Amino acid sequence: MLLKGTDYRLRNILALFGFIMLALVSLINLRNADLYSAKQFHYAQIVWYLIGGVMAVLTAKLDIAIFERLAWPIYILSIVLLVAVLLVGVEVNNSQRWLMVFGLRGQPSELTKLGLILVLARFFQRSQQAERYTLRTLWQPVLVIVVPASLIIIQPDLGTTLALVFVGISMILFAGVKMRSILALVAIIGVAIPFAWQTDLILPYQKDRVALWLNPDQFKWDENRKQRIDKSMQPEQALWAVGAGRLTGKGGGQGSKSRLRSLPEMQTDFVVAAYAEERGFIGCFGLIALFYLLVAWGAGVARDARDRFSALVAIGVSALIFWQMFMNVGMAVGVLPVVGITLPFMSYGGTALITTLVGVGLLFNIALHMQRR
Repeated sequence: MLLKGTDYRLRNILALFGFIMLALVSLINLRNADLYSAKQFHYAQIVWYLIGGVMAVLTAKLDIAIFERLAWPIYILSIVLLVAVLLVGVEVNNSQRWLMVFGLRGQPSELTKLGLILVLARFFQRSQQAERYTLRTLWQPVLVIVVPASLIIIQPDLGTTLALVFVGISMILFAGVKMRSILALVAIIGVAIPFAWQTDLILPYQKDRVALWLNPDQFKWDENRKQRIDKSMQPEQALWAVGAGRLTGKGGGQGSKSRLRSLPEMQTDFVVAAYAEERGFIGCFGLIALFYLLVAWGAGVARDARDRFSALVAIGVSALIFWQMFMNVGMAVGVLPVVGITLPFMSYGGTALITTLVGVGLLFNIALHMQRR
């Protein structure tokens, strides 16, 4: 049975409350991070939130059909920008992921996330069939995923590559795939991972991160890997920070400056570690609850969407938020190897934040149209 209009409005209000709370928590957390790093992250993030918020509102107001028509242009533009990154991109921390335009640094792989979601949604909207898809009929969406993933993995950016792959697979499964095709896909992935490992598509420092996750003690006395070992101590520092928060945390700005200053990327990849030390288990539980609220709302929007394109866009955006949150928090608490990925809404960064907020705008676009029908 369809929910009544008032129920839709209540769900949308709760979702909006969740987004606002995440924005406030993010800005407060980044302000506190400034104390440990002597930077000014939260001022810039306020500007990005304002820009992204305006773009989210505009996205929510436009006809969703416009985004269906723009799907391929956005996707193709993102591919062109990814190629440009490899040719003339800015290198930071041994990774070439950014383009400098008019003095501003942007990360094209973030635009690729939206382009991928829109193109896959358009494909499954146009190729709707009575039977579930097979691998033979999925070669086009698989190619759409593989092209940008290949360009991003060689930057190198394993975290974003995995996010694209997981979002793509989530949308494919939502569209409907025969069980034998799912098993075949699992087998292909099972072969591809060892192949990538043996052929060095997975770089040495990335292998070290996986090895450290599996067996931390093996690095202690290996002098030949000293530089890579130092980088690989990130998860240990993050775990110390998370554990130090205990139940209620030490309070805002009361984290250990010596520990958090030695935690690399505490404003981006390991932002949740700094947050955990200050807010403890209770604060982290509340943060995860906010993410659960948003992802569950997005899944509900997908379920009740007016058309197949809208449903697939909603599931794609929801999957993007979920998988990035799952991987980022998993890295911080040591249940996953470090792959380098930001936490939506919480991590510092303009391109990533604006992309996520535009995705939120798409969700509200679909939700508000459901409310009017």
